[in-house]
Amino acid sequence: ILSLISFAAYFTYLYYSTRHKERMALIESGQNAGIFKTTPGIYSSLKWGILLVAIGAGLGLGIFFDFTLDSDGPFVTLPAIFLFGGLGLLLYYRIMRNENVEV
Repeated sequence: ILSLISFAAYFTYLYYSTRHKERMALIESGQNAGIFKTTPGIYSSLKWGILLVAIGAGLGLGIFFDFTLDSDGPFVTLPAIFLFGGLGLLLYYRIMRNENVEV
């Protein structure tokens, strides 16, 4: 357990120190370090909204079928969540493709 924690801490340190060195090199060369800032797109909330609604629909439908089929486990619920989540992402892709927006 100790080695796992130290491994994660080392890679976290390595990530942040490398990122800092890259930014300092950009600033010293006179370039703007703002290229590392990521701003969420205006369609990000649409994607998450469609995904969460689809997952909720899959969860509701899965629970409904679990109760109506008298199953003992989440044999319908879990696949329904993944199925509807994937369908939600496909719906988002189709909307964005019709809008000609880079996703």
